[in-house]
Amino acid sequence: MPQYGGYCAYAIAEKAKKVSIDAETFEIRDGKLYLFYNSWGTNTLKLWKKEDVKGLQQKADQNWRLISEKD
Repeated sequence: MPQYGGYCAYAIAEKAKKVSIDAETFEIRDGKLYLFYNSWGTNTLKLWKKEDVKGLQQKADQNWRLISEKD
């Protein structure tokens, strides 16, 4: 089951927004599936890996709780 409802993990972390993904752009980390946006020259998986992944995961987890509560 993908994290964050199947939305882009990087967008959830950095913008607290639901962004569609490219199903072929993903990462499995610590047994969890993270999906990413990859279009128009922007591959958020590359950004995710380039930055502090653990920090992004924490931000995404917090943002997803807030987003989920609104839905």
